[in-house]
Amino acid sequence: MNLKNLLLILTTAFVFEANAQNASVSISPAGPTVCDGATLSAVTSGMTGPFTYLWSTGETTPTITITQGGQYRVRVTGTTLYNGVRQVSSALVPYTVIKEPRPLISVLGDPNVCPGDSVKLIAKYRRPYYNYSWNTGQTTPNIWASQSGTYVLTTSTNTNGCTYSASTSVDINVFDNGYQPAITPLTPLIGCKPATFQLTADPGFANYEWTWFDGTPTGGVSATQNATVLLDGSGGGPILDTSTVYLTVQLGGGCKFTSSTIVRSIRQIELRTPFCGVFNYSLADSVQAELVLTYQYAPQYEFEFEETLYPGTTWTYLSNTRWCNLSAVSPALQVSKFYNVRVRPVINGRPFCYGNVCQIGVATLRPNHSTLSTASRFDGTAVDAQIYPNPSSSEFNLTLNSDLTNTPAIVTVTDLSGRVIETFNFDGSQNTVQFGKNLMNGIYMVTVEQGDFKNVTRVLKSN
Repeated sequence: MNLKNLLLILTTAFVFEANAQNASVSISPAGPTVCDGATLSAVTSGMTGPFTYLWSTGETTPTITITQGGQYRVRVTGTTLYNGVRQVSSALVPYTVIKEPRPLISVLGDPNVCPGDSVKLIAKYRRPYYNYSWNTGQTTPNIWASQSGTYVLTTSTNTNGCTYSASTSVDINVFDNGYQPAITPLTPLIGCKPATFQLTADPGFANYEWTWFDGTPTGGVSATQNATVLLDGSGGGPILDTSTVYLTVQLGGGCKFTSSTIVRSIRQIELRTPFCGVFNYSLADSVQAELVLTYQYAPQYEFEFEETLYPGTTWTYLSNTRWCNLSAVSPALQVSKFYNVRVRPVINGRPFCYGNVCQIGVATLRPNHSTLSTASRFDGTAVDAQIYPNPSSSEFNLTLNSDLTNTPAIVTVTDLSGRVIETFNFDGSQNTVQFGKNLMNGIYMVTVEQGDFKNVTRVLKSN
């Protein structure tokens, strides 16, 4: 080999080796600080494509996006001069990722604060490049709250061109000594007996204590945010119409506050016993309801009427007292008819709880005929009528002593619906007549008419 050829071979090898040694790859940007979501690119030198990439994250693209700090490296495979294939790796580059703030306020204690106390507010998720700003004007990560209000924390950063800002807030309630906890009724505070009331308190307190008197020796209690109060006179106690319910709440600091509300159960009322089951009313008479015990309110009384021959058709009369004058009822009651009557109280315009039905009769043609007994006519003559025994397990005796000995009396027996069961004449010369032996057990109305005398009484047939 001559010297010229040897020099050519050595020169070619040097160029090849130098070209291979100049092949490199680096990562851009070089860091060390980048914004959240930054793009890292592989930058090659001394090689031509096609290229293949392999990042330390396992990705195989020319660029990657990073959201977490750490060390990153990329390896590139390409072609060098004279079609030589070469793999080149970058250095292991550390990166710090500037994260967008996610502010959170930690309350070191109870957000409900006793009078004169305070609570510490701490900014969480802190970073050395964060700045802090409170709506109170303070710029420290931690502050003390001693007044009621909404505390707003704004966390921001402007590092390496990464500009972020985010806010969060927390409500602090510093109570005063005169605070009364709110009681929210979930049901009306007035109800028909037996009445159940649902009450609730505001959330967020360390402890709740409800107490009320319900007629039992120890009363009612609840240790939750809600309370269910039943007023039915159970447990051997008195029949309650009104009870005061007390709520006591306790804060984390130990202080307590109390408030109260009143619940009422309305008794079902009926016609007073002397006015119930009387079947000889005149339209000038009145019926009276039982008393509704009142507390803070003066009730009205609503009387409902239903003619027995037409069940389901009702009308009412509203009275400001317990009395209902029959002549004031509209549509007007009629003589010789029977009516189912019931009463309920009306408090502040709201009606409550009808009592049991009582039946009355408007059967007298003129006033002052109160019973089926001695009565006088307009002409001064007298009638003495009686039914006995009443109740009876077999038959009834009807006696009729009248000055009109030649005028027969007409006797009609009807059931409570007004259906005629039996009709017979009573000769004025007779002293006593028996009837009702074949009646079924039940209540019946007996109407006796003689001349201008007419009266009705109720009889009970029972074995």
